[in-house]
Amino acid sequence: MANILVIDDEPFLLDLICTVLKLDGHNVRAICDTLSELNSLKTLPPVDLLLTDIKMKPISGFEIVKRLAKLGFDRPVIFTSGYPAEYWAAVEGKQDLEILEKPFTAAELRAAVANAMAKTTRKPAKRKAIAATAKSRTTSMAG
Repeated sequence: MANILVIDDEPFLLDLICTVLKLDGHNVRAICDTLSELNSLKTLPPVDLLLTDIKMKPISGFEIVKRLAKLGFDRPVIFTSGYPAEYWAAVEGKQDLEILEKPFTAAELRAAVANAMAKTTRKPAKRKAIAATAKSRTTSMAG
C-alpha cells in the first residue's frame, strides 16, 4: 500500500482520515501542527501521496505543497476543502486541482486515494512508452 502524508489543522478530522487510510493498509503520517512540523523537515519523508486541507492557519495547503516541492516532492496531492474546486479556480486561479470536498464519506476518501494512486502507477508505463517511441524514431532516422 501507499505511504500517505495527511495534513489538517482539525485534530478530529485528521484522526478520522488517518483511521480510514490505516484500515485500508496504508502507512500514514499525520501532521496537525503544520508550521512547527514542516519547519522541522530537513528531508522529505517517503511519501507516495499528500492529502492536505487547503484553508489552515497559519499556513495554507498550497504553501505546504510549495515548501515540500523545495525538498523534492513531486507526488500526487489531494486537497480537502469546504469550498468546491470552482471556488479555488475563481479566487486563487488554481485549475485542475484534485479536491475532495468536505464533508466527504469514507468511500469518497477511498475513491480519491485510489484515483490518485492509479495516476502514479501509470506514469512509469507512460514514460517507458514515450522512451520507446523516441528510441524507435531515432533508430528509423539513423537508418
